[in-house]
This record gives sequence, C-alpha cells and structure tokens, in this order.
Amino acid sequence: MTDFCDDEIVEFDVPTDFGPLPRPLAEPDPEPVVVEVRRRAGLAALIGVLAAGVAALYLTRALDSGSGLAWAVFSLFGLVALAYLGVLVDARTPLLVADEQGLRLRTGRTWAGLTWGSLRRVDVVASHGLRDGRLVATPRNADRPTLGVPLSLSTRVTGTTDLLGSLRSLADDETEVGDGGPVEEVEHHLPDPRPTLAHGISLVAARLRNRPVDEPASEEVLHPEPVVVASATPSPLRSLVTGRRTEVTRELVQGANALKADLASTSSSAAGLPEAFELRRPDVDDWSVHEDVRPIAVPGEALETVVIEDFAIEPADDPVIGPEFAAARTRLGLTVDQLAERTRIRPHVIESVEADDFVPCGGDFYARGHIRTLARVLGVDAAPLLASYDERYADAPVNPRRVFEAELAHSGGIKATRGGPNWSVLVAAVMALVLAWSIARLVMDGPVDLRDDPVLNGSGGPNHGGAALAPAVPVVISAPGAGARVIVRDGGGSVVFSGDVAFGASKTLSVSPPVRVQASDGSVTVSVKGEDRGPLGTSGSPGSGTFVVR
Repeated sequence: MTDFCDDEIVEFDVPTDFGPLPRPLAEPDPEPVVVEVRRRAGLAALIGVLAAGVAALYLTRALDSGSGLAWAVFSLFGLVALAYLGVLVDARTPLLVADEQGLRLRTGRTWAGLTWGSLRRVDVVASHGLRDGRLVATPRNADRPTLGVPLSLSTRVTGTTDLLGSLRSLADDETEVGDGGPVEEVEHHLPDPRPTLAHGISLVAARLRNRPVDEPASEEVLHPEPVVVASATPSPLRSLVTGRRTEVTRELVQGANALKADLASTSSSAAGLPEAFELRRPDVDDWSVHEDVRPIAVPGEALETVVIEDFAIEPADDPVIGPEFAAARTRLGLTVDQLAERTRIRPHVIESVEADDFVPCGGDFYARGHIRTLARVLGVDAAPLLASYDERYADAPVNPRRVFEAELAHSGGIKATRGGPNWSVLVAAVMALVLAWSIARLVMDGPVDLRDDPVLNGSGGPNHGGAALAPAVPVVISAPGAGARVIVRDGGGSVVFSGDVAFGASKTLSVSPPVRVQASDGSVTVSVKGEDRGPLGTSGSPGSGTFVVR
C-alpha cells in the first residue's frame, strides 16, 4: 500500500492473503562438456573403397596378361584397402576424451588417463602446410611419458568447435593450455657481483697496507691456531640417577633345594637378580632385544627378505570365475609370477581374482579388463566369465571416461605423437592419380580386332585383284572318327558349305581352289580332286586347313 503525501512517497508492507511468494525455479544444470577426437570413418571408407576398386581392376589385368607389374600394383592396393578397413573399424572408438575430470588418450587398445591436476601443460599444435597438427599432454611427473594424439584430416573433433577454448575451460586454471607457439623467453635476473668484488678488493688492500715493509721475505708467516671448541654433550638415553651403594644377597644352592620341583610358584621378582630393578626401571624404554624377539639381521649372516602383505585376500563364498583361471593356469604349468609377467597384472591382483576377490582391481571397469586379459592369455572364453561377473559382482556401470588414475602398462607408456607429414592428403592424392591412370590404361588398351587370315585365292597379288576364280574341283569331306561341324570356303572367301557331318558320313562339294576347311573336330579328313590330304588335326580338338590343287 502506498500513501501519497505532498512532499514524499511512503511505502508500507502489507501482508497478502495468498501466502509467501513461490521460490523461483532453479535453472537446470548445464550438461557436462565432453570433447572427443575420433578418426574420420567416411574418409577411411572412401580411401578403402578406391583402393579396393583399383586392386580389383589390376587383378583382372593380372589374370589376363600375367604381368608382374599388374600383380605388384594389385598387392600394394590390396594392402592399402585392408589397412583402411582396420582404420574404419578403429574409428568407432575415440582417440581422446576430455571432460571436467581430465584427459584420457588411446593408442591401439591401450588407454592412459591423467587428471587436470597431474598435467603440467597441454599443447594444441595446428596443422600447417603438409604437416599434421597434434595434441600433446605433458604430465607433471617427469618419469611418466608425454602423451599425444594427431589432429589432421584423418581425425575430427566432436563436442566443440573451439578445441583450444574448450580445453582451457575444462582445465579451469589447473593446467596450462597453449597453442604450441613459441614460448617467450623469461629474463633471469642474477645478482650483480661487482659490489661483493669491490668489498673483497678493499679488504685485501687494507691488509697489504698494514703489512710492515722491512719484514724479511724468507721469514715464515705464522698463522694463528684455530680455537678448538668442544661439541655439546649428547643427552643420554637413560635418565640420570644419583649413584648409591647396593647390597646384593643371593641364596646359595644347597643339596636340599637344588632340585626344587615347584619352579612355577616362584615369582618373577624373586627369580630375577636384585639389581634388575635398577638396570630396567619401568619408566625407561628398554632398547635391548628380548629372547622371544627374533632379530631381522644378525652380524655375519645374510639378510633375510621380509615379505609384508599389504592386503589380505578375501575369497568369495562360492567362487565361480577364479577357479576357471586357476585351473587353466595349472594346465599350462604357469606360476602366478610367470602369468603376471605375461599379462602385466600384479601377482597380488591375480591371486585375488583366482579367489573371486575383485576389490584390488580398482572397480568394475578394470576388473572386466583383467578378466579379458587373463582369458586371452590362458585360452579361456571370456564371454561367460564376464556374464558371471556382471551377474554376481558388478556394482554399477563405470564410465571409462572418469577413470584416470590407472597405472600405465609395464611394457611402456604411450609415446607422444609427433607432427609429421599429412599422410592423409598425400595418400588421397597418390591414389587419385593412380586411379585415373589405371582407368585410362584400361579404356585405351582395349582388345585389338585381329584381321582375318589372308585367303589364298590363287591370285598373283594386288595387281591381279580382278582375276577370275580358278575352275572348281571336287572336294570330299569325311568324318571317320566323330561327327563335326564343318565350314568350307572357296578361293574368293565365300562359304560353300556350313553344316554338320555325321560320324562315318562324307560330303562331296565342288569348290574353287584354294579350299579352306574348318572343323570342330580334327579327325575330319579332306580329299581334293581325288587326292587324300589327311585329317585337319587331332581328334577331339578343332582343326583347319587350306588346300590348293597340285
């Protein structure tokens, strides 16, 4: 309610009948930013298809001609097609995952992760010219290797359009993120030594002035002996007490009490020496070695290795997975240490897994990885074991992007990817040129039409092209071995007869020489003007022949 006055406005708080105003709705939390670097599946598929096409074309040429060059080109492009098929399969899994927790990088099947706090610097080097870009992560621990992934035409970034800005936002000032440019030189300010040198020179000059001139040069200079200061007396390990006289009384051993039966009834104070109280007072720590304590090292003897068990194995009530691994390891005759060397898994973890204790694995994600690794090395099917693990022991699905503190494999860390030539562009250009050249060769090098065999018509050559045909002579075609398809041409190239001659039958024709006969079976015989000319070839194979009148 507002009361209007002549010179001011006064406001009063008046309660309403509707109760307190509702609280404003909270804004939904923004989705976490996740940046991924993947291989380009489309580019890998395109290059693989082109390489496979070129390989198929050269395979056809190699089968037809048998050329060694064609076989070599086919082998080369076949390997390229297989390689890019592997790249296409690998494109399903990201090479790098960056979120609020840190970075996780992959090389092959090996993952390595670092939190932002454990990274000293992350550099994003852009590609220039024929050089590929790269992302390099340098850890703070100098013993750990530098990690990196390529940034080129063969890779793509998802989740952001500004990779450098997104990494800086995710790092949140915990890690320095740069573009890999030249680093500015920092000026190092060293203390000026000139004042110190001037002071020293002045002291030396003052001493030289105070030295007497008539002092003989041969006289030895006596240096004052240094003052010996006694060191502080170390504090004793035991508290100081005032010396006093102590009387010791002992009972003599007589024949009557030498074999006292009830030794257990004797108290420890009575059995001990009278001076034991002064030697071992209860308020003073006793550093001596008791009889019931075995020393770790004894002078003159080899030091025995002390094994300390960090974690006790807690076997499951009804183990299912571990006995399979233990039985397979026993069949192969491997010890736990030998299996640890082959799998790069710590022996303690292997012993725990064989007892179905997956706590030392560090979570479901690593436990599944250990199961797969052990199954691969021991030759066991991992699928039913993973199903049993998910059914009995898995707590919840673990996002592998948030697992960053796993140890690197003992076989060596992931090496940083160095920026090299842009192989994607070079391979694509070379393949395009080779494909164009191959298609041109295949089109231009088509089969050449062979001209028919020259027909012997008895002419004397080109100058006698208009000469008439020779008189016709009788020609007998016989099929003594098998039936055949027969074609007979005269000297002008005209077909005189084209048909089948049955087995054992013959055909008589009148043909102008020279006579050309073709048959599907070489056992067909020819007789020209009563003269037997024999078969056209071998039985079962096509045959032909040209005959003139003798």
